[in-house]
Amino acid sequence: MLIVVLASCSKLDINVNPVQPVTTEANLRLPAILGNMAYHIYSQARFTSYHSLYLNSRYNSSNNGYTAPLVHWNYTLAQRIGAWRWHYFDVGSNCLGMIERAERDGANNYKGVGKIVLAFSYLTATDVFGDMPYTEAYTGIYYPKYDTQDVVYAGVLSLLNEGIEALNSASSADPVMDSSADLIYGGDINKWKAFAEAVRARLLLHTASFEKNYDEVLAVTNAALAGFSDAMFRYAEAPSRDWETNMWGPDIPRPEWNFADITNVLESSVHTDFFMNYLTVNDPGLKYDPRLLKLTTPGVKGVYNGAMISEGLAVKNWPKDTPVPAMEDFAKLYNGYWTSDNSPQPYILKEELYFIKAEAAFYQNDRNTAFEAYREGIRLNMERLGVSAGEITGYLSSSKVKHDASELTVSDIMGQKYIAMYLQPESWVDMRRYKYSAKAYPGIYYPKNVTSDAAGRWLQRMPYDPQTEPIYNPRELERLGANARNWLFVPVWWAEKSQLN
Repeated sequence: MLIVVLASCSKLDINVNPVQPVTTEANLRLPAILGNMAYHIYSQARFTSYHSLYLNSRYNSSNNGYTAPLVHWNYTLAQRIGAWRWHYFDVGSNCLGMIERAERDGANNYKGVGKIVLAFSYLTATDVFGDMPYTEAYTGIYYPKYDTQDVVYAGVLSLLNEGIEALNSASSADPVMDSSADLIYGGDINKWKAFAEAVRARLLLHTASFEKNYDEVLAVTNAALAGFSDAMFRYAEAPSRDWETNMWGPDIPRPEWNFADITNVLESSVHTDFFMNYLTVNDPGLKYDPRLLKLTTPGVKGVYNGAMISEGLAVKNWPKDTPVPAMEDFAKLYNGYWTSDNSPQPYILKEELYFIKAEAAFYQNDRNTAFEAYREGIRLNMERLGVSAGEITGYLSSSKVKHDASELTVSDIMGQKYIAMYLQPESWVDMRRYKYSAKAYPGIYYPKNVTSDAAGRWLQRMPYDPQTEPIYNPRELERLGANARNWLFVPVWWAEKSQLN
């Protein structure tokens, strides 16, 4: 009897409840993963939209409001950087759980999608933070090492390959993946394979200037475009609950499971004069890019000023002997195409692929391909936003758009991509790739009131989450030098090696 009892006890695990499931079918987990990925992207955009100079705080002091630290680059008092957790916990751990269950159930379709979403999540996270745990992540190691970004990039490419391989092995014997589970593509695995190639194209572009592989970027982008459909998470048409609402919306959703400091602060933000210059045409009969009225709603006065970066509501050359600017002197940022309660949250859009194609072809000296892709990217973006056919024709004929391939410059491509990528974190990647160059971004200027820690340098990365990393992995932060006040101004790997300017 003693032998039987001891043998039985050896099989007990006090950490496992025998009547409480610890896993679930992949079709029940995938919707949450895709929703969490949308929140993950937003949690980055919540910061990067200010760092890529789309938005400006109404305050000119870093001590005022949630917005001010974003434009003053002052993160010394930051209490939470949720984008770190959104990757590792909300997206990453759930992807791994779904992949494990899919392997057990022989669900190659879910396994493939899980690998691809995990790759995408790693890419977006490392592009914001730089070095991060990859090889030792999720292994049970208490102090996982922070891999250099090139290692993380290699891991992303491996995950994409493994995801596509799994999808290629999918068959009718796999569990059903329909629109109730797959909220992006409704179970169309060919669209997921095209999305994987789009993620690969985005990654390859980041390193192309120093790896000299623009030909590969072009090939992968064309492969993606051959079967690509926009990857967007769509929120409820008439949301009634916080978790049904786009986080950029005017209801400023605060789901109880979310962080208070991840809510949007567009009510105290305005466009920068830098961004407004890109949306201003000033041709006869065409003062503004018609997309301006789709991205925003008119302010009380119906005017569209832009504020000087980091200087509050200050407007350059504001008329003397008139009241200082107020919020009614700017457009309202709510209820635009991307900032309504029911707006979709983009993962990757088709126009981005055309601008990737244009940039790669430009550096391959294939100006005709670059020119055609550049104009197609503009047209697609305007159509998406609901600009009329006549307005699109008028804009494409304006002085704001090049009309001949021989006239095309890199600033034309990057400027139009910047407009099309409004509020997306990838715009900050582009600016850092080009070292905030006026050649790529004419009119860019260094903000006046940023933190003295910057010492004339541009912001390059986000800090690691102060509620987790200094507590649970302090040795790695010390090894990296990430506790130093100048860490945020140290370029990430691909920005440091970039040969663009």
